[in-house]
Amino acid sequence: MTLRHALLGVAVCAMALNLLACGAPPPMPPPPPLEVEAPPPSLYFVNVSSLALREGPTTAAPQISTLTFNEQVEVLEVRGSWGRVRDVGRGLIGWASMYYLQSMPASQPRPVPRRRPSPPPEEAPKPPEAPAPKPM
Repeated sequence: MTLRHALLGVAVCAMALNLLACGAPPPMPPPPPLEVEAPPPSLYFVNVSSLALREGPTTAAPQISTLTFNEQVEVLEVRGSWGRVRDVGRGLIGWASMYYLQSMPASQPRPVPRRRPSPPPEEAPKPPEAPAPKPM
């Protein structure tokens, strides 16, 4: 055995004794608490003069009723920009655009952009009439 091997053996033994003397490692600190977002409030208020309550989450769905300014609704579900809501006063359930609902009552209704009527379709220009053939 060489001096190098002897020194290596002594170092390994010293490390082993050191580990045994220390005992069990100290317990790990608890992980930091996870930050969880608070759920959105489920009660909202209509912030426009009137808002359609529909059977489905699309403007193509039939209208059930109309919600009025500052009427309170409970949001039951959200799909994209639509919320399935229950009218607190009347108990009606339907879909409304989340864009027109807010968590606090408003002092005045929010303006709603008006749809512009579509322009009438343009007629295709008529081709110029061919000149009448000249008599020979």
